[in-house]
Amino acid sequence: MIKDFSNNLEGFIRLVLLLFSYNCFSQILPSTIGVHHKKESETQTNYALDFDGNKDYINTGGTTISSKWTAEVWFKKTGQNSVHNFTNKKLSGNAGTNNWALRLGQWKNKNKVGITRYANINYCCDYYINNSTANTSVGKWEHVAWTYSGNTVKIYVNGEMIGSYFKEYGNNAYATSTISNAKLMTKYIGYNGTGTIKGEIDEVRFWNDTRTASEINDNMFIELNGNESGLVAYYKMSNGTGTTLTDNSTNSYNGTLNHMANDDWVTSYAPIGNIDDDYKNSIEAIWAKTNKSNYSISSNGLFFKLDDDLTEQNFAVFGSNSSAGTNTNNLPSGTLIKSSREWQIDEHGDIQVNIFIDIGEATGNTVTPASASNYKLIYKSCASCNFSIEESGDNISNSDWVKFENVSLRDGYYAIASTDTEL
Repeated sequence: MIKDFSNNLEGFIRLVLLLFSYNCFSQILPSTIGVHHKKESETQTNYALDFDGNKDYINTGGTTISSKWTAEVWFKKTGQNSVHNFTNKKLSGNAGTNNWALRLGQWKNKNKVGITRYANINYCCDYYINNSTANTSVGKWEHVAWTYSGNTVKIYVNGEMIGSYFKEYGNNAYATSTISNAKLMTKYIGYNGTGTIKGEIDEVRFWNDTRTASEINDNMFIELNGNESGLVAYYKMSNGTGTTLTDNSTNSYNGTLNHMANDDWVTSYAPIGNIDDDYKNSIEAIWAKTNKSNYSISSNGLFFKLDDDLTEQNFAVFGSNSSAGTNTNNLPSGTLIKSSREWQIDEHGDIQVNIFIDIGEATGNTVTPASASNYKLIYKSCASCNFSIEESGDNISNSDWVKFENVSLRDGYYAIASTDTEL
């Protein structure tokens, strides 16, 4: 009896240990297995559609939008094409009175973003921006947006409105400031009888209102909910297989792929990040198209400097909680005060940067900076986690910019703290 009891006890203990080990392992497992690039969740692949430049198109069944409208797309050009036709109403080339097309690259290899109007069966006119920033680059994701109201079309590339229009009729070109009665025709994406996209597209959005520059910039690096006011159709390219393209808005303009197959669904590295609602203020990104001498745009006082160009698999999206002032909440040991403003970063791949934080912009305070080493870049991996010191400041420039050199970015939350009583 004693032996049987001993054996049963030993078996029971082994079972408990086994269950305990399994539970621990199950908690560790999600963070240790490699995951795909994020879209809606940590494990969901972000897809794009790859157009080969030869008759590929999508029939969305979409409508024509007049009066005021906006169109947006993330585009990675994979090669030059005689024309990169984005949207239009007809598949039969120029046919149709007052047929309008948006172009990611204008006709005859101009490679200029623009808009085209046809009249009857005759070619009418291309409108395009005649400067270098209106070119889309080969092999780099770029955000392009068109807006229209009051006979004015504006084009934004990577959130920046660009240039003045040239209207071209035949071989004649002249500057123009107005484009009368321009329409957004959303029925077809791609082929129009003369050319189609040669490249990948992601995050296509059609609106029946004129988005402001702020609205475009605030939302270009994040996904929409799909129920936003004025959103007519929204294609996240989330299907990943098959010949149907789901409209992720509250409408039902689901598209049908033509001359396309499963291998045209490809992994997307458009810089789209997951940012908490509390941090969706001044959302910016660094990715392969980062310019201005490899400086990012500032997000409420925090910006990055890259020493090396990024490949498309490496990018980061970041935003702030927009708080002002300072506090002493959750301070790491050795610091006395921190900024109330925090920044969330969603990092993909492997990115090493110099981080700059503008104390005045971040806190709203006017200070005479102390020694750079007195300032600490602090980090926490989750919103409710404790902060720890990530780096000490290396130098101060422009009166109150603290520089933290060679920081390996991580997903999480950052703030600036000080070993002094003022910040």
